[in-house]
Amino acid sequence: MAMSTQPSQSSNDTTTENTLRYSDADLQEFRVVIEAAMNETLDEIRMVKERIEDLSSFDFSSETMVYSMHMAEQGSEALEKEKAYTQMQRLNEYLQKLEDALDRIKDKTYGICKHCNCLIAKERLLAVPITTQSASWKLQKQCPEDGIDRVMPIQK
Repeated sequence: MAMSTQPSQSSNDTTTENTLRYSDADLQEFRVVIEAAMNETLDEIRMVKERIEDLSSFDFSSETMVYSMHMAEQGSEALEKEKAYTQMQRLNEYLQKLEDALDRIKDKTYGICKHCNCLIAKERLLAVPITTQSASWKLQKQCPEDGIDRVMPIQK
């Protein structure tokens, strides 16, 4: 994991602080992962839209029939539509979080825990590219004592 230490100065203070961040090469690697996830999500959105259109067109064609389907089947169709709309909403929210992650890459703040200001473990970012919390904070609600986020297997 390549990290860059970049000096930053506060406007009120002339002392220099070190700010950890991922290197440009690491950020590019994360960008590729996020863009792949975005493409996959857009494909899923397209499929769900088609499913919703199919369910809606079925409803319109069945309205012309007097006894088109049993009430239980109508209930199943309504449930399927509701599930499809819920899935569409979740996919759109995930897509927005991926876009936010790309913005953080652009700002070079991607991979920094919003609570601890430590670098989130690279393994975690590759597995959950939308995360803004270190594994330590997510699991224990505390920052790692040594400032290093680690992803370790759960011991039984």
